Amino acid sequence: MNNGPDDERINKLHADLCKMLAHPTRLKILKELKEDKKTVKEIVDAVGTSQPTASQHLGELKKQGLVQAERDGNSMLYSITYPRILDACKIIREVLFEQLNENQELLNRGENDG
Repeated sequence: MNNGPDDERINKLHADLCKMLAHPTRLKILKELKEDKKTVKEIVDAVGTSQPTASQHLGELKKQGLVQAERDGNSMLYSITYPRILDACKIIREVLFEQLNENQELLNRGENDG
């Protein structure tokens, strides 16, 4: 396995991408953009956050290259740049549920042993 400078750079980029996905509001925004392009107002209404907060997170997602914006008249429409990022989120969520299930099984066994 290569542990050279390129590998370190990729690991850093990987970590930065994961940090971007480490906020519940950004995850909600990505999920909301799964089906179609949306305006900030549509995102605000769907996610249940304020316009400044949504705009801030959209800016971060855009800076990371995960969303893109295009002008549509007076509005900006946001969409996911790489839809496969949702596959990564889905896998992480599946692992989370596996962990929760295993923890619950351990708790149940502990209760039955007591």
